[in-house]
Amino acid sequence: MAAPGTASKAPVRGASGNGSIVLLLSLFLLLLVFFIMLNAQSVQQVSRVKAVLASVERSFDFVIDPRLRDGNDPVASRTGTVFAVERLNGVGDLFATTVAVAKVTTVTPGALMEVRLDADELFEPGTATLRRDRGGLLDRVAESLRKELPGERIELDYLVALSPDRPSQPPGPIERAAALARDLVARGVPAESVTIGIERGAPGASRFLFSIRSTDERARGGRR
Repeated sequence: MAAPGTASKAPVRGASGNGSIVLLLSLFLLLLVFFIMLNAQSVQQVSRVKAVLASVERSFDFVIDPRLRDGNDPVASRTGTVFAVERLNGVGDLFATTVAVAKVTTVTPGALMEVRLDADELFEPGTATLRRDRGGLLDRVAESLRKELPGERIELDYLVALSPDRPSQPPGPIERAAALARDLVARGVPAESVTIGIERGAPGASRFLFSIRSTDERARGGRR
């Protein structure tokens, strides 16, 4: 009962609950503004990077891999895709460990690898017959050539040297190169993935050129 002359005050209910809701809404709005600022900053950085890459292309007259420039390949790197680098390095390691005298050179990381070795390391001396002890190596090479990743595959150019100053003795370099191509195709390699040829050089020398080619380029009929 209130004392005489004083007004009774009704208790205020829900004031603390409303204060908590206002505090939570304020915190939510603050976080929302923070993430909007982060997103705006990231979009700005992407635009700047693309502008720099476009400037580099104009200045040095070459085209940057669209997978790197546009960011539509999650494994893109400065030397091609990570998978491409690993695949070519794996092929080079096959020769380095199987044929001790093979010289493996990465010409362009993730794009082109060269393997030099004497043709007699693959063929029986004086014949176009592949050595039986190289069957495991050829199986692994064929496996690499058969395997396609999204957007790219490995192709092979096999070149056998021919000296212009010395007549070719049977078997000729073309017979050996053709025998290798037939063997790889028999192991399941697409015929369009293997090219053979001859070049000037010391008789008996040979080169494998493994290159990464885009499947889009193959569809257009392109070939190095």
